[in-house]
Amino acid sequence: MSRGLLNLMGERWWAPGVLLAALLLGALAGALAGERAALAVLGASAVLGLGLMCARERHLLTRLSAGPEAMAALDIALLILDAEDRLRWCSPAFVRLYPGLEGQLRRGMRYADMARLAVQSGAIDPGPQGLDAWLAERLARHARTGPEGDSWQQQMQDGRVLQVLERRTSSGGWASLRFDVTELVQAQEALRRARDEAHASNEMLTEALEAMPAGFEIWGPDDRLLRANERVRQQYPPTAHLLQPGVSFEAVVRASLASGAIASARGRESEWLGERLAQRGRLGRPFLQDYQGRWISVEERRMPSGRLVTVRQEVTELVEARNALTQARQLAEQRHHLLAHALDALPMGLEIFDPEDRYLYVNRTFRDWHPRVDYNQLIGQTFEQAVRLSQRLGLLPLEARGDEEAWIAERVASHGRRTEPMLQHRPDSMVLLTQEIRTPEGFVVTLRQDVTQQLARERALETSQAQVLAIVQTAGAAILTLDPQGRLRSLNPAAEALWGYPAEELIGQPLDRLLQAEANSELAGLMREHLRGQGSALLGPRRELRARHRDGHAIHIQAAISEVRTAGDHFFVAVVTDISAAKHLEAELRLANERLEQLSRTDALTELANRRRLMEALQELWQHCLRERKPFALLMVDVDHFKRYNDHHGHRAGDAALRAVAEVLRAAARRSTDVVARYGGEEFVLLLDDCDAEGALRRAEEVRAALQARALPHGAAPLGRVSLSIGVYAQVPEAGRRAEDWLSRADAALYRAKAAGRDRVESS
Repeated sequence: MSRGLLNLMGERWWAPGVLLAALLLGALAGALAGERAALAVLGASAVLGLGLMCARERHLLTRLSAGPEAMAALDIALLILDAEDRLRWCSPAFVRLYPGLEGQLRRGMRYADMARLAVQSGAIDPGPQGLDAWLAERLARHARTGPEGDSWQQQMQDGRVLQVLERRTSSGGWASLRFDVTELVQAQEALRRARDEAHASNEMLTEALEAMPAGFEIWGPDDRLLRANERVRQQYPPTAHLLQPGVSFEAVVRASLASGAIASARGRESEWLGERLAQRGRLGRPFLQDYQGRWISVEERRMPSGRLVTVRQEVTELVEARNALTQARQLAEQRHHLLAHALDALPMGLEIFDPEDRYLYVNRTFRDWHPRVDYNQLIGQTFEQAVRLSQRLGLLPLEARGDEEAWIAERVASHGRRTEPMLQHRPDSMVLLTQEIRTPEGFVVTLRQDVTQQLARERALETSQAQVLAIVQTAGAAILTLDPQGRLRSLNPAAEALWGYPAEELIGQPLDRLLQAEANSELAGLMREHLRGQGSALLGPRRELRARHRDGHAIHIQAAISEVRTAGDHFFVAVVTDISAAKHLEAELRLANERLEQLSRTDALTELANRRRLMEALQELWQHCLRERKPFALLMVDVDHFKRYNDHHGHRAGDAALRAVAEVLRAAARRSTDVVARYGGEEFVLLLDDCDAEGALRRAEEVRAALQARALPHGAAPLGRVSLSIGVYAQVPEAGRRAEDWLSRADAALYRAKAAGRDRVESS
């Protein structure tokens, strides 16, 4: 509609066009028919043009009046400016938006003046920038408006917000529409606040979920992941990368099964997967899942929307504690049964009375001693009732005869109060040693031990002691007794003869008087350790020691020590044998064996290691260097043209030459672990520990040069002297190889040295 009005106003150029056409027609008539005809045509054209102009003017006035009426009827806030930025027309609705402008606007008013009036009227809120700055910015923006138009929101002082649409017209003016969008802006602001609140709530929910000490997941109705916190990813490392929105639960479970993290599913993955999917969200209670050696409590709850919430809490410590508690209970029950069985298996009778002196427990041994008594009936009865039952059954001890009532009264009164054990002789000849102990809780524990045989043994012991004394005094071995401080308590005659001292001179003296310093130190240390409970090496096996006779000569003895502990005594018994003669024979035999061993491992001519010793040393060195990951070298040495030497100089000179070579090689063995051996005939081997190829070559050259420096004459050799060819091999041992490889590789190098002209060193 605004474009129609603007087009209508643009028709103001129609009237000048009609007049111009009349003038052209008159000029054409004059040129064709003369001046009179031209005047006639001009006059007629003018009259016709004036009539058309009048008709066109009426039509324009009608159209111009129709546009504003339509705008007013639609209640549209419209402002029209001409090309000079002056007011052409504005609707009543426009004026109502700016109450301060009512009666102030007039046709032809400049837009800048209108804008200033609007701000000064207080209708527009210029903001913090102030009136002048706002007006300057507004006019600049207005001037920049082009055919494509401009749009902005204008804040009013009364709180309203106007949406302004401004556009250039085809005639060069401006058309501006204004709409009240206050409610729309308020709705948008409310929507923005709602979105901000929703975003803040979502962030708060996210923080809360991440702060949870448990794993948390939300799955959609289609069982695809909607949300999961970081704790879940920490709990399930093999599938952490999969836990992203949209992944299916089945895909996550399959990945866990493929990783082998679920111990209970190994070997039955498909069956386990079916069971897990079938119970998904249906259990209604937490369940335990073993995952990579950890225990996780899983609880799944289905929401009314169909979504599934899962909470996962690691409970490894709780499960382990529960298992430990179960095991502890089982162990306690086992120990209880074991204790009951142990008490029943005791070789002594056991009774327990509660603090009220009622029967609480009696073991099987005591029951077996009194088969006529039903102890199950006695449980809960008092001690006096039990004694009265024994009286009725004739089971009171012999000590009660003569006045049973007095004995019973005294026994009941002193029950649990005696500190000393008492002997009771039963009518069946059994003798019981009875000990009563009252616990801090008031219970009375009675121990009854059958000492019938023990008493008989004690009587027999008295007899045997006399026999033992006679044996000790007549024994051929020396027998000593020592107190815990190592002082002599007794010696038998054999001991007196062994050391040359009378017994009375040694009683109370320390044992070190009889031993040499080294033996005394050893024995004293063993006794100290034994008395401190740190070892029992003192006792048992026979031990060889060096003793000292009264006249000062050394004695080799063999001693076996035992310990005797009784209720009132503690001492040690030593049985000693003189082995001096045996030790002398042993030393001679050992020297002979050592000489034989030396001969079996040494070359007789050169006194070097023989081939047997070489092979042992090679194997030992190979194993050592294999463990330590270090190299060793083998030098294979051969005397050049040695057969010719023997033929020319004789075998005695040949032996001397071999001994000279041995001396050179022995000087080259600088480590204690280096070995020089005669391999056979004129061949020698030098083993060098911790030696690489470079060092081995240098050592071999030193050996060759050392023999060359000796200049041993060789009348049948090209060089005129004794020379050496040496093959070298050095390497770090490796598993899968053999020690013999060093021999074969060095021998191959020796062969090359001989083939190359002898008197040289070659390596493999």
